[in-house]
Amino acid sequence: MLGAALLGSAGMADQEVRDVRFGVDGARTRVVIETAEAVDFRAFTLDGLSDRLVVDLPDMDWSVSGLEAGEGVGHGLVDGFRFFNNSSASSRVVFELEHPAVIVGQFALDPAEPGGNHRLVIDVERSTEDTFQTASGFSHTSAGSLDSLIMERVEAVYVPPERERRVIVVDAGHGGHDPGTIGRSGTHESDVTLEAARELRRQLEATGRYEVLLTRDRDVYPSWEQRVGVMADSRADLFISLHADSSPSANTRGAAVYTLNDRAEDRARQRGRQNNARTELAEVNHILLELELREKRNQSSAFAEVLLEHLSGSGPLLSNPHRQANLFVLLDPRVPAVLVEMGFLSNRTDESNLTSASSRRRQMASIVSGIDDYFANRGDDEFADSDTIALPAR
Repeated sequence: MLGAALLGSAGMADQEVRDVRFGVDGARTRVVIETAEAVDFRAFTLDGLSDRLVVDLPDMDWSVSGLEAGEGVGHGLVDGFRFFNNSSASSRVVFELEHPAVIVGQFALDPAEPGGNHRLVIDVERSTEDTFQTASGFSHTSAGSLDSLIMERVEAVYVPPERERRVIVVDAGHGGHDPGTIGRSGTHESDVTLEAARELRRQLEATGRYEVLLTRDRDVYPSWEQRVGVMADSRADLFISLHADSSPSANTRGAAVYTLNDRAEDRARQRGRQNNARTELAEVNHILLELELREKRNQSSAFAEVLLEHLSGSGPLLSNPHRQANLFVLLDPRVPAVLVEMGFLSNRTDESNLTSASSRRRQMASIVSGIDDYFANRGDDEFADSDTIALPAR
């Protein structure tokens, strides 16, 4: 749900954001956006999967020195912020709030000196969750139809920001007090997944096309919420959870890829709606959530199919290797996500391969190729003519 107000005066020349600054005074944080010319702007708070302050602008260029990717670190009540063009005629700066807050003042200032920047000033103050939700209510009188409300809420549909490198979150399953499956020779699944995650990170980063975040880089057990939180906080482009399987039959072997099933999608739907239960815009939120889930499921399935084509070249696959399951780490309703079962620790050959550095490199290389093809198939220009870099053995 959102609350909004329109301020400022329009200027059509040199539409450019030149700086973003913060000031802190106790429970209050001042956000200052500096622009080349006077512009219309609308500031509102947005409650959903995270608490946000959003500032809508006309179509702008981003010219903030040192922050060429359009993302930065906040201060005070602001954890971080990102800029993007959300349509052909508008831009948006989204500030992630570390605590619920309400807008207590907003205004525009002329340059302090000739030739200086115009300033858009928004003051937010720490509040309770209830106050935040009440203040974030959107007035139906300012939008005449459901369609216009959905347009106002377009940021609720997850779109990763434009950036030089795609962000991939790699989740090494289990860890810490939870060793996962234990193989025939005593191999712990948690060790196998961690080594695979590190190798996948190495190969992805070596291409120069990806930023890779691991949900764990040592023998600890992140909660399911923490694993999914890495994906949400980074506004990731893909989420890959690595696991090893087990079967009562020692002859069962091969890799498989899991995506969200119907039951899990219902859980994701419930999860996405839980923060919106009290809003008068529940209908809008639910429509947007359905769009998110449909797009996420389509993209996850597309990625799974491409990934399996490449995994088949590095080892055997299970029969019907694209499977669906009710798995918590796949629940975030925004990011395309898959869970890869790399093989069976209950099978001697698979166990040997899963603990072999050379076999691990081959399998992770096939995943890198699958990721490249996924983005190329989506039409991402930087991937259209790229080949996966051949990595030296080590």
